[in-house]
Amino acid sequence: MTRLWTPDVGDGRIEVLRLDFDLEAPWPDADWDVLTAEERERALRFLRHEDRLRMISTRAALRRLLGERLGVDPSTLRFTAGRYGRPELAGGVSFNVSHSGDFALIAISQRWAVGVDIEQVRETSDLAGLASLALTAEEHEGIDAAGFFARWTAKEAALKALGLGIVEKLQAFSVWPGLGDLYELRHAEADWGDLRAARLEAPSGYAAALAWKSP
Repeated sequence: MTRLWTPDVGDGRIEVLRLDFDLEAPWPDADWDVLTAEERERALRFLRHEDRLRMISTRAALRRLLGERLGVDPSTLRFTAGRYGRPELAGGVSFNVSHSGDFALIAISQRWAVGVDIEQVRETSDLAGLASLALTAEEHEGIDAAGFFARWTAKEAALKALGLGIVEKLQAFSVWPGLGDLYELRHAEADWGDLRAARLEAPSGYAAALAWKSP
């Protein structure tokens, strides 16, 4: 795993780690062994080997990281599902995962509610159509694929940090370049509080973002 830069958020650190997959390799027995029976069953529902490997490797890594921070056996952790199916864990630890292509990101914080997203930047003939669904009118003016996925990852990470569904709030706010790697989030949602987001370093051909707010 590779530890990524995260912005200085004052009290309460945020960790973001990147997993690099070998999608042609078998998944390690040690990863399989740390999963619950339900997680193994869910992994085997995927038809493609690479999808199974992503799920198994990401969940095993998440369990080990959380187990290390909480001082418990990773295999004993029991997740619950939030309103939109997002896994949650009692004990004051916020976490989020995202995977795309050959990579996955895991964000963990014991102070902030966190969301993370990584997406493979894909050229598409319907970029205007996607932009009209995900971006405000000002955002999608003159947008290219790299710009679209940069904004998309920031929006998805922000909505995950808020614990909201992705689709219904995409156009409730806009994302603009801020200071350094920080984004400026413009919205009129009073209950979103001090929501913030930043660009994360991503491999060539990918875009990634982190978002956080007070829980």
